Amino acid sequence: MARNPKYMQVAQDLKEKLAGYSFNQKLPTEAELVQMYNVSRQTVRVCLDILREENLIRSLQGSGSYYIGKQSSHEKTMRVGVITTYISDYIFPSILRGIEEALTSNSYSLMLNATNNSVSTESQILLSLSERSIDGLIVEGTKTALPNPNSSFYYKLAGAGIPVVFIHGYYSNLRHDNIIHVVTDDYRGGCLVTERLADAGHSSIGSLFKSDDIQGINRYSGYIDTLANRGISLDDSNVMWFTTESGNTIISETNPNLIKMINSCTAVVCYNDDTAVKLSGILNSVPNTVRSIVSFDNCLRPDLKGVDFFSLEHPKGELGVTAVRKLLSMINGTKEQSVALDWKLSVSAD
Repeated sequence: MARNPKYMQVAQDLKEKLAGYSFNQKLPTEAELVQMYNVSRQTVRVCLDILREENLIRSLQGSGSYYIGKQSSHEKTMRVGVITTYISDYIFPSILRGIEEALTSNSYSLMLNATNNSVSTESQILLSLSERSIDGLIVEGTKTALPNPNSSFYYKLAGAGIPVVFIHGYYSNLRHDNIIHVVTDDYRGGCLVTERLADAGHSSIGSLFKSDDIQGINRYSGYIDTLANRGISLDDSNVMWFTTESGNTIISETNPNLIKMINSCTAVVCYNDDTAVKLSGILNSVPNTVRSIVSFDNCLRPDLKGVDFFSLEHPKGELGVTAVRKLLSMINGTKEQSVALDWKLSVSAD
């Protein structure tokens, strides 16, 4: 009887060795495997392809290959984990309503948790969910512009056949067939609001962006690209950044840099309506040159005197329903793709 091809022999031996690996443990490098098995680099690459196709390993360019465990089929529990940064504030009730209605109409229940945009709280919730039976997870990532220590939890879920759908923000380093995202097109949103100000004749346009969420980074990218496309110079001193923890300190009458910005700009792009509301309180009490504010979400109405206000409308319900539709499709074995939803231009808050 003919022996199995060399690559099959090596792949089988590697599978046996992987049984003793812990989750996310790194495999030997290609060069080390070549030496270990006395085979060509091409043979090693074919073996690694086999292991990837069987969902035993994941490979990261420039980093290597890591054991993630074989995806296992399990009986459906008809439960979905849902993690958001907040629950009862701002746009979240509308998003959660869309998620809940879409899940319950398909006979699923949800296990809802909030992180308050805390990485450590996200870790605790993920640990709890990993110890309970769920069929899938919808999650708004925490501080998605920053490296996240919880990647191993997400890979563990995805590797076990439990799909993960991120909403709003996502961790760009997470790459797995069972991990996708449903977000707003924040780059395009940044372009749209800045174009509106440029069309109105503003040439000194300041901004307030959140630096620890990927939404803020993408909206800023649209803002600066539009300024460049319209021939409007960018003054670094007119760009203000804040984080989850520093928002109240940065957007404050006691911040001299902010006061300087609102006295040198005629318009300001705000990260969202909550930011615009905070800024409006300062504009109403401190002399300034601001005549227009643009924002995102169309959720809160700032109390402004003599200042135009416009906010893009967030596709809240659509985002929740789309996330559920894609998650249930993945639970049923269909491969899905990430999507960025359009902002709505038709509704103005002024």
